[in-house]
Amino acid sequence: MPPVAYPLSPDEAAYFLSLFRRARYQVLDDAEDFRSVCFALEELGCRLKGKNLRSLSKYKEVLTRIICTKSKNEFSVFFEMVKIARNEASHRGVFARNLASKSLKICIFIEKELLEMTTSVRHLMSENVIFIEPFFRLSKVREIMLENSFSYLPIILNGQYYFISDFNIAKIWHENKNSDAIRYNTEIKSCVSESDLLSADELLSNDKIDEAFKKIRDRPALVFNGTHKNRSLVGILAPFDLL
Repeated sequence: MPPVAYPLSPDEAAYFLSLFRRARYQVLDDAEDFRSVCFALEELGCRLKGKNLRSLSKYKEVLTRIICTKSKNEFSVFFEMVKIARNEASHRGVFARNLASKSLKICIFIEKELLEMTTSVRHLMSENVIFIEPFFRLSKVREIMLENSFSYLPIILNGQYYFISDFNIAKIWHENKNSDAIRYNTEIKSCVSESDLLSADELLSNDKIDEAFKKIRDRPALVFNGTHKNRSLVGILAPFDLL
């Protein structure tokens, strides 16, 4: 008898997609941390099975069921490697780093399936939107981009939403390599004009994902909770989020 699998709602798929993405980022941040992926697998397995089996190995079948046919064998092999090595790998650095690469593949397999279960922009957007203020110095904007690996940052000028790009910042920084006054003491609003900026495309949180593909091109879009006067910004959606 095949293992029971309780279907996920789009909201649940979005939750688990975020869970596995965070686990994958943890592995990328720490090459010996594959256990975060194990915890995510157990939580998803418990949800799909409908009960806590208290063992990663007992979730293998129900987890494999959601993987597309083409990837089932590879997923199964990687799952077995991670499962067997889970306890002893914490004492073997090189071994753990090797397993980390397999854990990343497991995440990518599962994220693909979860992504296809989502339906709305709110399921994929990032809720924590980092804005730059017009009074930020050029050096501060550059620092934020470098710390977060952002290519674009939103800014509000004269009541309008714009994006400033990493290219804009790099160009201004380079052009003023001999001027600390501009790099460190000049407000960003004095370094750029509205014509240098990119108008921000807008999406609604309940828009279907297909709508996002119509509006997002080579930069993110801002996500709002409505079109009414008192609407609020609730997130940001980048092309990377759609992968």
